[in-house]
Amino acid sequence: MEALNKLIQTLETMTDAHRRLLDLAEEKRKILVDGNVQDIQSIINRESSCIDEIERLEQNRTQLVQAYMAQKGLTGQSFTLEDLINIQNDTTTKTTLHFIAKQLRGIVQKITLINESNQQLIQTSLTYIQYSMGMLVRKEPAIGYGPNAKNRYSNMLDAKV
Repeated sequence: MEALNKLIQTLETMTDAHRRLLDLAEEKRKILVDGNVQDIQSIINRESSCIDEIERLEQNRTQLVQAYMAQKGLTGQSFTLEDLINIQNDTTTKTTLHFIAKQLRGIVQKITLINESNQQLIQTSLTYIQYSMGMLVRKEPAIGYGPNAKNRYSNMLDAKV
């Protein structure tokens, strides 16, 4: 029973870590919309440490599930949270695990949606930057003939005044 309690604690900690990651993703969205480039690196560093914590918790969860399943006489390479819920006889434990699983799924789904939105914002920003750079950099026609002809680029920023 102690392995199960440790597992529930680990899952609750994972839920908290995912909530922090969700908050960071929402904060990143605001930064991207505002165009505040200076704060992006700080957010990325905090996201990275949060992801490292989630990976560590996931490894711990996997070990605890393997140990618990071994106590129950079940062997296998990996077990899902649903597998764990399905073998529970105690309705309180089953309800607790089901509630945590539902929370985790909801948070992960929100993180996924916000990250997709953030990716679109970044792509839009990159497209705008490429367009702006194209306005400043003119491409001159190739000089010479054949495959060894080189393209020369004239940059408005390099022009003599």
